[in-house]
Amino acid sequence: MFVVLRPGVLVRVLAATAVAAVLLFLLLGGLASGPSGSSGSSPANPAGGGGDLLARTAPTPYVVAGTGKNGLNVRSCAAATCRRVGWVAEGGTFEAECWTHGTPASGDDRWLRGTTAGRTGYAAAHFLRGNGAPECGTDPARRT
Repeated sequence: MFVVLRPGVLVRVLAATAVAAVLLFLLLGGLASGPSGSSGSSPANPAGGGGDLLARTAPTPYVVAGTGKNGLNVRSCAAATCRRVGWVAEGGTFEAECWTHGTPASGDDRWLRGTTAGRTGYAAAHFLRGNGAPECGTDPARRT
């Protein structure tokens, strides 16, 4: 079966389809990661579950406590044996975007992924006070 549309109707159908496509594009996040080659967020750390978009929420501040004034190392992955990429002083703030499971630190296997001094890494949750960061790779509505 072949349907013939008048030119005016065809233009309206195409315009409505274009508007729907633009709205869907914006609803799904558009170009949230920016065009290729632009300076923006660094590539995702594979140890943290990859480049999941669901974990990318506004950072939640956590305060370092219980380190005995030694401060807290920020690591390249969720284990104390991983390379140190940063450090936060006792009482300082670690901006966490999400948490994940890793090697236990003082009996707690949760590690928060976030930034300090512009460097992204993982910090042991046992030494952080605060809440609100979602689990990495899950719906941001699921909070700790």
